[in-house]
Amino acid sequence: MKIKNVVLNLSPEETLRLTRVLLDDDKEEALLFLKECLKPQFDQATRDH
Repeated sequence: MKIKNVVLNLSPEETLRLTRVLLDDDKEEALLFLKECLKPQFDQATRDH
């Protein structure tokens, strides 16, 4: 399986949320951010057409 580059776009609100997660070192919020914001984009970008 060949792995391709994936580009994820963050809205201003998501960028702020990610910044807060990184500054606070909040593991629970980090996992929630991954599931809510990044996973849907990742799934769409890696879906086979």
